[in-house]
Amino acid sequence: MQQHGDALDRLRSGELQAVVIANCLSPGLLPQVVDRLERHAPPFLKTWFPPAFHACFYGRNLNLTDLEEVDYFGESERFHADLAELLPAGPTLSERLQRLLSALDHGRPFAAAPGPAPGQRYMFTTLRGHFSQGYIPAHFDNEMRLRPSYRHLAGLVDRHILSFVLAFSQAASGGALEVFDLRCDPDDARFLADDHVLAKPDTAALASVSFTLPPGSMIVLDSGRFLHRLTRVVGAQTRWSACSFMARSVSGEATWCWG
Repeated sequence: MQQHGDALDRLRSGELQAVVIANCLSPGLLPQVVDRLERHAPPFLKTWFPPAFHACFYGRNLNLTDLEEVDYFGESERFHADLAELLPAGPTLSERLQRLLSALDHGRPFAAAPGPAPGQRYMFTTLRGHFSQGYIPAHFDNEMRLRPSYRHLAGLVDRHILSFVLAFSQAASGGALEVFDLRCDPDDARFLADDHVLAKPDTAALASVSFTLPPGSMIVLDSGRFLHRLTRVVGAQTRWSACSFMARSVSGEATWCWG
């Protein structure tokens, strides 16, 4: 990893569009993790995508959250406690991922973004289960900064949002991360994921590349700038993953993450 310390700089500059890291979790560890996710143990907070997406979260997705209606930051502490118990041995999942990401970014610290009050923090990630026919429509992650739930966080981070997806399991078929040759710079952020938006790109007319991640592998994607989607899951096997969004702190001294 040491020779790739500038990988995220190259991603932000546009020289790269994605970085794939293999074997973030060992093959021997993955069946135990998937079994725990299937059994809902630890007993993570379970929330839901919109019904049409056929998917759930362990944790709470900031995009879909009204921070005035839920005790998000109280939930966050319970979520982090459960996340620390997910792996049966060794460093926690957060510690492993933070170490890997830091090595790709000149050693810059990666951590859950701080909340509005002392001691508060956003959820470092969410765990996601996509069931049969589960999907996510095409969107740019830069649209997050337009949402009310992002108001506080927007003052802490750069406008350029990246994301990572760590695969725990694959679907029998489908469930690929498809990235399109269509770019939206941070200052041009616009909604695409909402049902009321009618003027959407014709994805059939766009060139694209698809990633089907082997279990244990992670992709870091310029998801703020590039249109992307999750294709439909086919078959009974749940596609389990962890997904976080991230952006440099305003000071540039750290990268803040949230789910």
